[in-house]
Amino acid sequence: MRQALTNYMPQQMPERRQQTDNLMIKANYQLIQLKTDDILFIKALADYVIIKTTTGKYITLSTMKDMCDSLPSDNFVRTHRSFIVNMEKIHLIKGSSLIISDNNIQFTVPIGRVYKKALKATLNS
Repeated sequence: MRQALTNYMPQQMPERRQQTDNLMIKANYQLIQLKTDDILFIKALADYVIIKTTTGKYITLSTMKDMCDSLPSDNFVRTHRSFIVNMEKIHLIKGSSLIISDNNIQFTVPIGRVYKKALKATLNS
């Protein structure tokens, strides 16, 4: 009986999806493929997230946890309960906020107390 159950059970599935350089989102009744290098930051908005890119912004139904799981962890870091930031786009850190630069536009993103140590450790490594 045990052998029959073992044969019936599928092999272990990988826990995390393989991370790629692209992210597929559903926005404006379309499936849109975004390059992760173009993403500046992601902001939580109730049950939705706003994905701010170099070309515009997209609103999609998702959670911050799902976004963290689908983005490459070596490029993105959670800085606040409501923000995920592309580390390559960080211009400077000032107190409890950081500045993200894209061409001539700057965005200020808060750093939460809970996330400050992890952010510093990630940036120093």
